[in-house]
Amino acid sequence: MNSFAKLGSIAAVMAAFTMATPIMSTQAQAADPLNIWYVNPLPNTPDWGRSGKIFQDQAAAMGYKATLVGPTKLDVPAMISQIEQAIADKADGIITCSLDPAAFKSVIDEAKAAGIIVASIGCVDPNADFSVGTGNEAYGKLSADLVAEHTGGKAQVGIVATDQTQPNQVRQVKGFREQLAAKYPDIKELTWESDNSDAGVAAQKIGAMVSAYPDMNYIWIIEGAAPGAVPAALSEAGKKAGDIKVLAVDAQNSTLKGIEDGWVTATLNQCWFNASANIGKLMVEMKATGKHPQAFYEIPVDPVTKERLPYSGCPAENSSKPFGY
Repeated sequence: MNSFAKLGSIAAVMAAFTMATPIMSTQAQAADPLNIWYVNPLPNTPDWGRSGKIFQDQAAAMGYKATLVGPTKLDVPAMISQIEQAIADKADGIITCSLDPAAFKSVIDEAKAAGIIVASIGCVDPNADFSVGTGNEAYGKLSADLVAEHTGGKAQVGIVATDQTQPNQVRQVKGFREQLAAKYPDIKELTWESDNSDAGVAAQKIGAMVSAYPDMNYIWIIEGAAPGAVPAALSEAGKKAGDIKVLAVDAQNSTLKGIEDGWVTATLNQCWFNASANIGKLMVEMKATGKHPQAFYEIPVDPVTKERLPYSGCPAENSSKPFGY
């Protein structure tokens, strides 16, 4: 081969390498993990904390980089500020709980305009790209069925919630009331009390309810801080374990101990707390393939009674099957 031929061969190789370089660079970029933020409303509490840990622990396997933030108490302005931080960080996806969809609307609109996928976990928000959580009205109806089962269909019920404005809890109460009206004429709602998801406030409210409603024989709790306050509150009110039946929510250790000791009749463990990593995986698929999500992914609850203790947690399929995983 003469020198000109050699030079031509070298030039051809160099040209091929030059042309291939942008392609290889693009492929490397495509393999980079997505930047996903989880703006968690209460990351220091047991159930929300578990949700945050699952999100972080499974990030590498699911194909995203995890950033977990959140306030130390329910604080909508703080969460909105943290979503703005995620937007500034050029997040690919944001997971949050739209505690008040109207308050979150502007910042979620801003995120979506920037091409960020937004998911609402535990709170249904039609303005998010999709929501994940308990089917709230179905939850209320199931709760009414369990109250009837525990009392033979005759109960005087007090309700303990975060407040009377949380959209998911409002829908749960709506479903509960509809089921009572349709099936259980001898179950009466006495009062709906608010504790701001504070166990100390819950203890005070439960004691006051016992005093104000001496015929109350059932307490339905739809927020996670109050169940742990039940044993002390009822004991201080002069009640023994089992005098007043209690249907709680979630499966914190104190709630399970209450079931073991007879103070809590049953709890409904919300398995959507375990779905945070699957939400991240879905966001990865949406970015990679253009997959369109459902508007709402309904994650089943897991009823827990004394017969199921020690409790091993939600079945894995509860938080994966709705996504098709």
